[in-house]
Formats: sequence, C-alpha cells, structure tokens
Amino acid sequence: MDYADILTKLRNRDLGGTFPEIRSKATQIGDWGVSNEVENLWQTYQQMLQFMMKGMNDPQSECIRTDICQRLDFAVRCLERIERIKNHADEKYVSTRKGLKNVPSFENIVSNLEQTSAEIERTQNDELLRDNVREHEMEHLTQLHETLLLQLFNWTWTSEVWQNAETDQANRLIFSDTISSADKAVFVSAVTLSLLEFYDQQKVLFLLDCYLSDNVQISQRSLVGFILVLYFRFDEIHHSKELKDRLNVYRDAPSFIHDMYGTMMQLQMSCTTDRVSSKMRNDIMPALMKGVMNRGKKEKKTDIDTSALSQNGENPEWLDSEHMDKMMHEMAELQLDGADIYFASFSTLKGNSFFSQIPHWFYPFSTSVIASPELTNILNGKMGKLLKIIFGSSPFCEGDKYSLCFTFVQIGKIGEAAIESQINQQLPNGMDLDELSEQNELQKPKKADIRRNYIFDLYRFFHCYPYKQQFFNPFVLLKQNPITPLSNRWLKKLLGNEKEELSQYADFLMRKEFYTSALELFNTIANNEFDPALASIWQKKGFCHQKLGQEEEAIHAYTVANSIKPNSKWTLSHLASLYFNKGVMEEAAGYYQELLSLEPDNNKYIIQQARSLMQLSRHDEALPLLYKALYLDEESQTAKLLLSWCLFLCGKKDEAMQHVLDVQLRDMDNEEAKMQFALVMLADGNPREAYNQLHPMMNKGNWPRLTEKLNALLQQEQISKSTLTLFTDALLLNID
Repeated sequence: MDYADILTKLRNRDLGGTFPEIRSKATQIGDWGVSNEVENLWQTYQQMLQFMMKGMNDPQSECIRTDICQRLDFAVRCLERIERIKNHADEKYVSTRKGLKNVPSFENIVSNLEQTSAEIERTQNDELLRDNVREHEMEHLTQLHETLLLQLFNWTWTSEVWQNAETDQANRLIFSDTISSADKAVFVSAVTLSLLEFYDQQKVLFLLDCYLSDNVQISQRSLVGFILVLYFRFDEIHHSKELKDRLNVYRDAPSFIHDMYGTMMQLQMSCTTDRVSSKMRNDIMPALMKGVMNRGKKEKKTDIDTSALSQNGENPEWLDSEHMDKMMHEMAELQLDGADIYFASFSTLKGNSFFSQIPHWFYPFSTSVIASPELTNILNGKMGKLLKIIFGSSPFCEGDKYSLCFTFVQIGKIGEAAIESQINQQLPNGMDLDELSEQNELQKPKKADIRRNYIFDLYRFFHCYPYKQQFFNPFVLLKQNPITPLSNRWLKKLLGNEKEELSQYADFLMRKEFYTSALELFNTIANNEFDPALASIWQKKGFCHQKLGQEEEAIHAYTVANSIKPNSKWTLSHLASLYFNKGVMEEAAGYYQELLSLEPDNNKYIIQQARSLMQLSRHDEALPLLYKALYLDEESQTAKLLLSWCLFLCGKKDEAMQHVLDVQLRDMDNEEAKMQFALVMLADGNPREAYNQLHPMMNKGNWPRLTEKLNALLQQEQISKSTLTLFTDALLLNID
C-alpha cells in the first residue's frame, strides 16, 4: 500500500486497514521520532479496544479516535518525506537540503543577514568613504548578502515543522528594521514553496499574520501563499482549531474578503495563459507587426485601388490602421483584465544562469543590491535610470524585469542609446530622465498589481524552471478544478455570505470559460424561481448549461428567466435556438414569433422562423417570411436558397429555379444551389442529370442534408418512395 492509499483510508478513519501498514513503514524507515509517535498512538488505541472489549463505554472515545487519525495522518506525511529524502538524492529539494549541512541554524542565518544588511546601509550612506573604497566594500557585502539570502530561502523551503524557536526567528526577520522588505518578500515565497511541499501549521499561521504587514509586497505575497495552501492542503488544515479561530478574526474585515476574491480571480486568470499566449502569438502580434511594417512603407499611386475609395465612402488606407488599432485595444483589454500577455515572449528569456537558483525567480526587482555583477554594472549607469522609467509603470512581473535587463546587457551601448533616444522623444518639454525617474519612484504600488505580478512570477517558475517536473504545480490543478468560495467549508464560511462578490466571481469564471465552477456559484445565488432580481442569474445559469452541452437544464433555466423577466430578446433567442437544434419545431417557432413581435425586421429571426415552419411542413406560412427576408437583404444567398426550396416544395418550380440559377451565376461552387438544382431535376424525371450533379459532392457532411431534402420531396409527393430508395442506393453504390 502506498502513502496516497494510506492517507485516503485515514481520511475515512480506517484505522484497522492502515495501522499495521503505518507501523511497518515506521520500522523500515527507522526515524526514532516518528516511530515513537506511531507506537505511542498504537498503545493508546490498543487500550481503547481493550476497554471496549470489557464492556466499558468511554464517552470520549470518538474524540480520541479522531485525534489518533489526525496525528497518524501527520506521521504518515513525515514518513513519506523522510523516505523521499533518503531515496531521491537527485531531486532539487533533497540536494538543496543536503547542501545546507554547514549552516549552523536558522537563527545564525537571520543574525548574519541583519548584520550584513546593516553594513550595506552604513557603507552606502557613509559620505566619508572614497568611491573606490565604497565600491570595493559593496562588492564584498553584496556577495555575502546574496549567499545569506540563498541560505535563508533554501533553509526555509526545505525545513521541517517549525518549533517555537523557528517561529520566533521568522517573526524577528519580518519585524527587523535592518533587513530589507525585498528580502522579507523572498522569505515569504520560501515559506509558500515549503508549504506546497510539506504541511506545517506554524508556517500557515505565519503567512496569515504576515498579511497584516504594512508592506504591500509582503502582505500580498503572504495572501497568495495562504490561499494556495488553504485550497491544496485543506485535508491537513481543517484539523487545526488554532488556525480556524485565527481565521475567524479576519472574517469581519471587508478588505481581507475583497483581497481574497481578487487573489482567487488572479490565480484563475493565470490558468488562461495558454489561450492568451496563443492569441498573442497567432492573432495580435502578427497584426501589430503587419501594421507597423505597412505604416513604414510609402505607398505608390499605382498601388491604390481607386474603386475601393468610393465603396461605402471608406478610405482603403484606413483598413490596416483600423485592424492594428483593434488589436492594440484588444491587447490592452486583456492586460486590464489581468491576463498574462507577456508569458510567451519572456518564457524564452529564462535561460540565463541567474535563473538556475530557485530564489532568483522570486526576487523583487532592485536597482541597488543585485545578485549579478553584470547587472550591477549596467544598472549603476545611465541604463539604470532608463530601466527605472521603463519599469516604473510597466506591467512586467519581477522575473521579466530581470530577463529584460539581461537582454539589455547583451545589446550593449548601441541598444542603450536607441532606448534613451526613444524615451527622450516622449518626454514632456523641459523634463529630463532624472526628474521622470524621481516621479516614478514616488508612485506607490497597488495591491492588485503586486498580487498579479507575484502570481505571474509563480506561474513562470512552475512552468519554466528547468526542474519543474519535480515540483507540485498548483496551476495545472487550478485549471482543472478552479478555486471558488465553495471549494471547501472554510472558504464557504469565510466568503459565501458576500453575495455581490460571489456574483462577480461567478461572472468572471463564466467569462473565462470555467463553466462548471461558475454554475455551482450561480446555483447558490439563484435559489428562487420567482424573484425578478434574479433574472440575469437564471440567464447565466442557462448559458453555462448550454456551454456544457446540458440542453434540458439550459432550457429550464432560460424558461425561468423568461417567466420572471419576459420579452428579453437574449433569453428568447437562446430558447428558440435550443428548441430548434433539438428538433422541437413547434416551440422554436413560438419563440421566434415572439422575437419577431419585438423586432419585426430582424432578418436572422425571420429566416429562422421560416426554417422552423418549413420543418413543420407549413410552407405556405414560411413563404411570405422568406419574401420579406429577401426584400430586406437582396444579396442574401441564404434567403434566396431557402425561398427557392420553399417555392419548390410549394410546387412553384419555375420561380424556384430562377433563384437557384441567380445564386449559381454569382457563386458557381455553392453546394446548396447545386443540390437544389439536382433535386429539381430528379423531381422533373431526370435522375441521371440529378445523379451527375450530386455524386461528385457527396460526403459525410452533405449526406444528412440531402436525406432531409429527399424526405421533404417524398412528403410533398414530388417523388415516389421507390424513386427515393433507388436513387439513394445509386448514390451509395457509386453506380455509373
């Protein structure tokens, strides 16, 4: 039995089927602490069983048994981790942990980091130091700081369960006046990564406390980590009374609830990155590149199509420009929505050795203390000011900023001059780079931006890190099972009463095509089939059902929406379409008639109503509708061909053929026109001509359409049953 099976059985409180296996594994692995815990629990449970056998009834037995299951659950996870460390030396987690043998303690790391951070600040601010001395000392201190920060991250990421001493040091670090907020943010990321590897209640409580930090970078990173752990580690979390009590304190804080929803939304938004990247790569960027290239060309007079100038009063020069502007607008909307529009571009720029170290994926961007000497050189010069301006209000996440810096390192002075020239051209009159840089530094980062960029960094790590297959990737599972306020009972209790936020989140999930999860939320809101205020919710329920292929449920939801808010064209059109696709033409025709009463000249409704009536063999009623459709749009081939078919079924072959020939004259390859022409030939007693027309175009796609039309001819007595059977067989058997 593997660990997953044991844990599943323990969740079902199956001690009889798990205890022997757990004891066996504890003995094999040989860790004294875990083995001792398992044996103590075994002795306790044996005593319980013996009391029961003696007929003694202990009212606390269920509570004790539950506690044993919970403690065994933790022991099993410890055994799994110990076995992993023993048997998988090639894993990054294991090798990193073993590489920390020479680090004395967590307290030692924190103390050294505080001391080094204080030294860096003193050296930077010491005006008496000569520049060359300061540069030499800073180089040494920067390297030392980088070593300590790597130790801090790696120790935290691979650490076991925190005891009180470790928790005290973690709080000391967060409240330190000398350790930078950037270092603290990196530490919070390490805690999150550690919790995704191995659950520790003290670390979860620590993240929850860090949310209260005044520093936005720390608070929002902590919140992202907490939500990920609350969702993915709930099986372990829900046992914790201390954590539950702590979380209850936060329930009355509107800002916390709002931030929770914002974080969940951004996490799910990142799950659309593949779709967004595909759209950027295949649609938006090619259109933008084409537009830029075309704008760079000087058109010759002979290139202009003069006939196009007068068509609808449009200038052909607008076309590329309008398309380009549309694509730029679409890209801006995606970005505003929180989409990761740069992942496809920057994911290819993570090959620099800088990203071989896991902590570097989570460094907040800094132009002062940098872990890479090559970056230090470029950022201390004019390029540093340029980058501050570029990054000041940019949508780039921290890792992408470093990637861009390494790109600038490669392009050298020529690229630097080109960028400076571009920025200078866009500066307001009288403003220089220094002033603009100072203005950017005064802008405070928004919580939503910090969350978004941090989640982008997480997404890049889990998808681009060379050893990513060794890590639990939360985004893969979030794509399959989105996080919602109904994901577990704690989230439901925490967020489920905020109806407005709940509705907005359901709308978001629906827009991003997470229809099943959106539907679950709409179901909790739409608890009344008679409340007019819920009409839009019932519409959205119907839409989600429809997208999931649940037609009956969709019809019910749309019907409720229509009953509590009649005359909605959107609801009526969806009901009509669903009934039409199901072949329930009486209902479809009824709803299309309602739509036409609201919008008599809507050609789409007119044509669909005519189709419904024709399916009901009410051709005389469909005919005037089709005449009207053609009157409203004289160029509509759809209207012409439907009219010709209706005329034919009404026995008006000559008029029908006029419309068919008119379509063929304009479009010789129109298959519908060819099919109708052939069927007229068949009804006129020319099966050979009909066969010659139909045989070359027969395929699986056309066959149902042809069968439907042949049956309509039979029903109208235009052909006999024997003719239908023989002609169909001739087509199937390829008779010459």
